[in-house]
Amino acid sequence: MNIRDGKIWIPFIMICSLLLSACTAGTANVGKKETDSESSGKTDTSSIVIGLATEPTTLMGSTDPVASTSGIIQNIYSQLLDYDGKGDFIPKLATEWKNIDEFTWEFKLREGVKFHNGAPFNAESVKYTVDYMINPENKSVYGSRWMKVLKEVKIIDEHTIQFITNRPMANFLTVAFTDFHPLEPGYVEQVGKEEASKKPIGTGPYKVKEWKRGEYVTFEAFDDFWGGKPEIKNVTIKVIPEFSSRLSALLSGDVDLIKSVPVDSVERVKADSNSKIISALTGKNAFIALNTFHEGPIQDVRVRKALNHAIDVDSLLKNVMNGKGEKLTSTLTPFNISYTEVDGYDYNPEKAKKLIQEAGFKPEDIQLTLETTNGYFPMDSQIAQAIAGELGKIGIKVTVEQVETGVYIQRATSQKMKDMYFFNSAASVEGENFYSFYFSPAGVYRFHNNPELLEGIQKSFSIFNQEERQKEMATIQNRLRDEAVTIPLWMTEDIWGARKDIEFKPRFNETLEFFEIKRGQ
Repeated sequence: MNIRDGKIWIPFIMICSLLLSACTAGTANVGKKETDSESSGKTDTSSIVIGLATEPTTLMGSTDPVASTSGIIQNIYSQLLDYDGKGDFIPKLATEWKNIDEFTWEFKLREGVKFHNGAPFNAESVKYTVDYMINPENKSVYGSRWMKVLKEVKIIDEHTIQFITNRPMANFLTVAFTDFHPLEPGYVEQVGKEEASKKPIGTGPYKVKEWKRGEYVTFEAFDDFWGGKPEIKNVTIKVIPEFSSRLSALLSGDVDLIKSVPVDSVERVKADSNSKIISALTGKNAFIALNTFHEGPIQDVRVRKALNHAIDVDSLLKNVMNGKGEKLTSTLTPFNISYTEVDGYDYNPEKAKKLIQEAGFKPEDIQLTLETTNGYFPMDSQIAQAIAGELGKIGIKVTVEQVETGVYIQRATSQKMKDMYFFNSAASVEGENFYSFYFSPAGVYRFHNNPELLEGIQKSFSIFNQEERQKEMATIQNRLRDEAVTIPLWMTEDIWGARKDIEFKPRFNETLEFFEIKRGQ
């Protein structure tokens, strides 16, 4: 492999989902203390208030990948490395890395980095973090992965560390990127994990001032941050579950930035003279899962292909999503290192009818159930209704069933869904991460009942040579296309409402870096 400027072109991962809690009138002025500049009609450019639908589950690093936590936690903890969404890994706490052999990865760590309490960052803190994850008592969601693959963590010197695995791990950088948020050993041991999860100490650009559960989290800049002094000195996250309340808070100036603006509310934000929309494509993959564990017409590949031909994805993207997204044909997105372009199914209702007849059915005799959440994924129920309408045009009867989110996830993780269901995956950055969840024998969300195909995909995970691995990932994507395992839809957009003077670029994985936010005069 070529190692250049601390970057390696190598497969990668990533994971999953949404959010919620409460806001009260008592928090209306949190983060909005009146300053001399505000009383004189000027904006305080050193502070920002952000309205989110939910709060973190914890502020302890390397513990929980749920989106409400992972979306903001890197502001507290620096990662070992970053990913640019284009195929390159970028140095952060690690300045360079290499695989000594198929089982050993070595990282050189940045010198002179301090934790918020002044303690030095070093190899010991990285090893402590890994030990913390794999200790079952700490209930780290990341831990089970590392317990299975990690043989040893070896400190070579103060700023050099090796990870030795018990099997070749070609996607090591991807999981290092998502899983490692180095903890300060002395602090955690001194105050205990419960206190450290509420008042964390990291190496990131911001320190936590106060966390009032269900209401807000406040942050202040860490001026000794290794990456430089943050421009925004104070950040407040307000927890506002209802979108209408978040929108009102933005338009009234109580908050400066809100997440997850529905596509049908974009114009309302734009119409306000003091507000604007900031959006960018994400690595989220919206698709219809065609569940072949469920007995019925979906088990016939010709029917699955017919459904793909019967749906006008371009029209749905334009009319339901208001153009906020980009059409997909593969099971992976272009943000994923393993992505390859595959031929899509053209919109052809007549071909769809012919395929259904070849399968021994008449369109009007097919009755399917399409399951969806209602508000968990962006525009989920509207998309489901539109797809039912598309299939109705060729005579297929589709019943849309809206399912409570908890029940929906339980069904999806136990192969108890009916014919098909709408899903919006989390951003993934390497084929193995996505396919291990959806298309492997032990996949948590598997819905395609073809053991031979799933076992073949599983075997590809052990390929370490990058060129061979990429070829195999391309083969998998084309095979899944030919099997018509899904109806690919689009990559979604991360849509934010913002005050006019706010500038930042949303990331493909929907994490929010306070350090990157700029505020004008």
